[in-house]
Formats: sequence, structure tokens, C-alpha cells
Amino acid sequence: MNAKIFKFILCVSVSLSIALLSGCDRARNVVGADEMVTPPDETAMPTLKVGLIHPQPNYTSFGKGAVLAQSEINDAGGVLGMQVEFVYKQELTETIVQSATELVEEGVVAILGPLFSSHAVKVGPVATVPVLLGATRAEVTADATDPNDFMFLIAGSNVLQAKLLAQVISQQGASTAAMIWQNMDVYSEGFVQSFKASFENLGGSVVVEETYESGAMMFTEQLTAVKEAAPDVLLLASFPPANPHIMKQARDMEIESTFIGSDGWDDPLMSTTLEDNEPVDGYYCTNLDPDAMDFNAAYTAKYGSVDGIAAAGYDAMRILKMAIETVGSTDDPAAIRDAIAKITNYEGATSISHFDANRNPVKSVGVRQILNGMPQDMIIEAAPE
Repeated sequence: MNAKIFKFILCVSVSLSIALLSGCDRARNVVGADEMVTPPDETAMPTLKVGLIHPQPNYTSFGKGAVLAQSEINDAGGVLGMQVEFVYKQELTETIVQSATELVEEGVVAILGPLFSSHAVKVGPVATVPVLLGATRAEVTADATDPNDFMFLIAGSNVLQAKLLAQVISQQGASTAAMIWQNMDVYSEGFVQSFKASFENLGGSVVVEETYESGAMMFTEQLTAVKEAAPDVLLLASFPPANPHIMKQARDMEIESTFIGSDGWDDPLMSTTLEDNEPVDGYYCTNLDPDAMDFNAAYTAKYGSVDGIAAAGYDAMRILKMAIETVGSTDDPAAIRDAIAKITNYEGATSISHFDANRNPVKSVGVRQILNGMPQDMIIEAAPE
């Protein structure tokens, strides 16, 4: 099986348990990386402070999605008569724990973000208010029996994204796979571990496992091992700009394995990293939100382009609003947490059937094809059981 003949035609059902804008470390409302809104007039209406953690300048769509929800909510009267005010912290590895701690000390009712799983696992131990994540590694929500666990995934977990990929390629006759991912990255490690377990359970064999260090741009050693093994598929479970460089270098080395990837591909950098996008075109990555078509159209009209994590930002704010209104106050963070956990049949940017015992959402996931460097419409959609 090679890249030219590999086709995905499958519909499977799985249960899915699966930030952003410029700013400084002070309270502010945020729209986008270079767009601000006027803070609410606190003399006219009280405010509801919500923490927002996301990176800058890339991966800004989670926060923009949250701000779309904020705008709609405030225009409709707010939450319990309060206007939503975001308190922004930039998502940085060296300050992530400090940022989360400061947000709690500043009196936020909840935190939206962070985006990266490697940061989310650090926030969990210090979180004493609900945290609605942009991250997707299932394990970051920890043990749901822990009374101090306030973490929720909003997007589909990488565990079941990986399971879907394994099912798809097995159905298409793939029996061998190679995996390349970023060393010590919590997200990437979780994805490849889940993929390997699912693929081997279906009778497949992972013949190459290679890592690279953050910031690497040359992958000759890793790809030499792939070329020698000649696997049917090559899983790249990390992020651009590394992924497009790996794909180009693989084709330059005449490696014919079909490329498959995670939701980390679903980013504008896939289309801007290379001068010629031919090496990344025609291949497939998982998608977090195949049912977000209406939201994607509205978001694209405002911001120009959309990726899967934007819907998670929107839904995170909407879900928080629902939970606070169910409780009827903001005095008890545990009560808000419990109200989030009990939400069923949520319909927003995406649909969530319910949250499982580990606070991961049960929702659809899909697979998209990359054309002209950008993910296209769904070709495979897996609905929750």
C-alpha cells in the first residue's frame, strides 16, 4: 500500500473521552492576537471573572472561540446578571503553574485552557476551580474520584482519535506502521502509545519508533530507520512546523509510506511551513470536531480560518455558563465542577453526549484529508456510541 493508492472509506462508532491571543499578565478581555474589546462597564453591571490561558502567537483559535461565546453571552445579559470578563495569562512552560495559581488568587470562577497537555498536567495539582481544557490527552484529567480534580477535556481525547486511526488503516490493509514524535511531549507520547496499543490489538505491527527533540528540523536519522523498514504507514503525532519538514524529507528519501497524523496537524502552520505543499497533500489526520460545520462557517467569517480547537474554546465557555446557571451562584467551585460533570446532550459548536467518569467528553471525532496544506471537509466521521 502506498500514498497514491491509500484511500479511507469508513464510518466507525466510538465513544470519545478526548490557547491564545496576545496580552500581558493582567486582567483583560481578549478577542484575538491583535484585537481587543472594551472591558465591561463595571458601574453598570457586575462582572464574572473567568481565567483564559493560551499561547501566542500561534494556536490562538481556542481563545478566539471562547471570546465568540463571551460576546454572545454578554449580549444576551451575561451569566446570572454578570458580564463575563476574561483574565488572560499567556501560556508558557516556565510560568504555567504560576499563571494558574495567580488566576485562582485573583478570584476567577473557572479557567479556560491551557491548550497543551504538557501544561495541563502541571495545572491539575494547583487547580481549585473548574478547568476546561484545550488539551486532548485523556490522562490529564486524572482520577475522577479525587475530590480535588477540577479538570475537564472539552475536545475529543487522543486515546480514541488514535483508536480510530488504527481501525481505519487496518480496514485498508495496513499491517505495519512507523511512528515519529517529539520526545518528552505529553500529548505526542499519549497519542503514539494509544495508537500502538490499538493497532497491535488489531493484528498490526509497529516496526519503527523514533523521537526527535523540540525545535529539530532535520530528521535524517529517524527517516533512515523508516526507509529500511518500509512500513505501510508513517504516523506523525506531533505538530508543525516539524511535521511538514518530516514529510518533505521522507519524500526526498523516496519513502512511500502513507502519512497519517493526529489533530496536531489541524493547524494553519501546515500550509505555511513549506514553499511547496505537495509533500503534505493527500494525507490524513484526525479531527476533533466533525460536527462543527455551522460554527466553523461563523468563525471563518470573522477570523478568516478555523482549526479544530476553536470549537473547544467556544464550547468551554458555553458549558461553564450552563453549569453556573444550574448551580445558581458562583460561591462553590466544587458544585460548579459537579454540574459540569452532569451535563448531557450539550449542543453548541459541537455536540457532547455526556462526560464519562474521567471527565472526558463523549462526542464525535473524524478524519480529514490535507489538500493545499489545509485540512478539508470530513471524509470519515465516527459518532459516539
